[in-house]
Amino acid sequence: MFPELVTGSKTKDSGVRNAMVKGLHEVVDKAGSNMNEASKELILGLIDVQQGEQDDSMAVTNAQLLGALIKVLPSPSAIALVKSRALAAPPNNSSILALNAILVDSPSSLMQPFSLETYAVLRQGATSSNPVIQEHSLLAMGKLLILENYTCESDTLQETLKTISTSIQPGIPIDVRRIALVIIRTVARKKPEYTKPNLQTLIPPVFAVIREPIIPIKLAAEAAFLELFSVAEEDSSVLEAYLKGPGKDLPTGTKRSMQDYFKRVALKLGTQARDRKDAEGGGGGLGLSKDEEEDEKEIWSVGKPGVAANGFAEE
Repeated sequence: MFPELVTGSKTKDSGVRNAMVKGLHEVVDKAGSNMNEASKELILGLIDVQQGEQDDSMAVTNAQLLGALIKVLPSPSAIALVKSRALAAPPNNSSILALNAILVDSPSSLMQPFSLETYAVLRQGATSSNPVIQEHSLLAMGKLLILENYTCESDTLQETLKTISTSIQPGIPIDVRRIALVIIRTVARKKPEYTKPNLQTLIPPVFAVIREPIIPIKLAAEAAFLELFSVAEEDSSVLEAYLKGPGKDLPTGTKRSMQDYFKRVALKLGTQARDRKDAEGGGGGLGLSKDEEEDEKEIWSVGKPGVAANGFAEE
């Protein structure tokens, strides 16, 4: 079956090609452990051939196909592919998509042998002059930070959070900034043990953009600020502890402005968020509000929002 699907995937008709590659992805995902070496080489050859002529959709599809392949390969083969195709330094469009796809399908293939290398590549990508590589590097950082059954080392965590918070600054492309804020909010919700000890890194850049006239940035900053301070759950107690501890050396004007914003806006938003979440039934029993679900969906996407974790754009 593999040879037939690979042959069909080489057609010039983009619609047929996408359908064939989707079918190939499904077969690899379900039966790839039975694949022989010749079939593996056919699939890798297909990915290589298509790289020179692929559009954005095909680039995502090929990355997901590579992720599915790595998931089913024996460890030595998987490690070799990860190193050669996902850890380019500096990252390029294909390698950063591949890295995201592997984090969805087989994160252990990256994090067990290449943890430090992965973070180093992503920090490079997050400061790239290419906004697409910036976005995908940040989304990969988000995936890493919210992975279950994985703990980020303290030094690496601090460097990673600093990179993400730096990506919020004015002058950086708007969608890069918004994604950074979405990641901060989601990590604060899912892994508060990561964010609570690092509020001194995260709070100042988030608060600095909370009154921006750019609506997506303002809304994302508000949501991140509320989550970092657990406003819906703990009202002002986390803020008070922060201002007595890590935030005690903030400029007097910044402290006063933050306290004023907290009283006038944040507490009201926290109450609204709590009420909205209750009204939505906690996201259908998952304990998530609708916007939290959308944030996670975006972080786990490969290539663009709307690409599901199990592959391929939703139709």
